[in-house]
Amino acid sequence: MFEKYLVHPKGFRNVREQQEITGFEVQLRIPYYRGLPMSCAEVIDLTIDGEKVAVKDMIITVKGESFTFDELATAINHRWEMIETITVFVKKLGGLAAGEHTIHAFVSLRISYLPFNNVGDDKKTLQLEA
Repeated sequence: MFEKYLVHPKGFRNVREQQEITGFEVQLRIPYYRGLPMSCAEVIDLTIDGEKVAVKDMIITVKGESFTFDELATAINHRWEMIETITVFVKKLGGLAAGEHTIHAFVSLRISYLPFNNVGDDKKTLQLEA
């Protein structure tokens, strides 16, 4: 139900650090009707234009604090709320070319009171911000 909102249409951009593009960012919204601790995110997969992003190349930022995917298991006090986005920074020297790109995101969340994970699967074509 909420998975269609997973890939946020805003905030898709290359990231520049000291005159060099070091990667790009994608904004994601939680595919669930309640907020959860980031430690409940068991899977965050990104595919850009058919190319899967390695988990080791992602930095996830929630409420101003950044984590590698492996560190999310310890982020018990950092909540991903329904109305908020998280930023996924992908390390990629040179970033992405200007224009349209297809972003496919898959998220699997552990819910304490459900015997199965809640998953979100969304694909959108977005214009890269300058």
